[in-house]
Amino acid sequence: MISPLRLLPMAAVGAALFAATTSQAAVSVPFDFSKQAIALNVTVKGAPLYVLLDTGADPSLIDIHRADALGLPINRSAGGNADGEGSGNTTVFPSTIQQLAIAGHAFGDVESLAADTAALSKSYGRRVDGVLGYSFLKDKIVLIDYPASTVTIFASAKESAASVASCRKHYATPLRSFADDQIPVIPDFHLGSASVPVSLDTGSNRGIALYQSALDADGVRGALKLTGKVQGAGARGSFSSDAATLNAPIALGPFRLPAGETVVVMSDKGSAETRVANVGNRTFAAMHVRLLLDYPAKQLSFYGDCTH
Repeated sequence: MISPLRLLPMAAVGAALFAATTSQAAVSVPFDFSKQAIALNVTVKGAPLYVLLDTGADPSLIDIHRADALGLPINRSAGGNADGEGSGNTTVFPSTIQQLAIAGHAFGDVESLAADTAALSKSYGRRVDGVLGYSFLKDKIVLIDYPASTVTIFASAKESAASVASCRKHYATPLRSFADDQIPVIPDFHLGSASVPVSLDTGSNRGIALYQSALDADGVRGALKLTGKVQGAGARGSFSSDAATLNAPIALGPFRLPAGETVVVMSDKGSAETRVANVGNRTFAAMHVRLLLDYPAKQLSFYGDCTH
């Protein structure tokens, strides 16, 4: 199980080094969903890398050993600790992913952190060279098509609108986040009869991870049946959480799943004012959605029942 990556260093690590530049043409590529994560084959300085596309990571991440091998800049005098799930400490250093290309389309340099991704790779089940997070996504329009297992990065809003024009189901909300992170928040996700705020995390190969505050939402605690423990890995290493069955339907606008979804219950408190749960790829894949993230327009949209 891969958990959300919160790659926020200590204050000493500092601000952005470089902004990603945007390709001038739409780029559509297949993603590997064999581990229920959005995994892409990219190149950095011409070398092939295997990376995850993660709305929950800020900024992006490069494995420190790969960074050294590729001659990427690493500021080892400004290290800090990653913030996120896990019981250990992960040291991160400011870095830059240079000459990023996807399917031959150049995206320039991307602000990143460098860290050892061994724990992440072990949990994932194969070597992960890095993560493309908010520092890559922040100026882009990206469509994640779960049924087709493709990612498309559009050059214009007109192109993105045309790609979903045939879809008969639609849910939209402003693309916003809370506090000091950049993970998108859906304000009205339904757990049974409760309407709650949740974070949208394409870096998680789980379905729904409930925080403790979710248990106070109407009917949620009574709908849970604990089934055991599960292991996961986050930005700070491995962790354990409770597995459960949620005996209540879930919904996002017109997209619904029946009672019986497997969820995990985290020790984090969460908050009804920000988010009470984190929703990952398993749920969106089960809902058969096309997820459109329009960062320039600050719009988050889900589409379904599409004819092409």
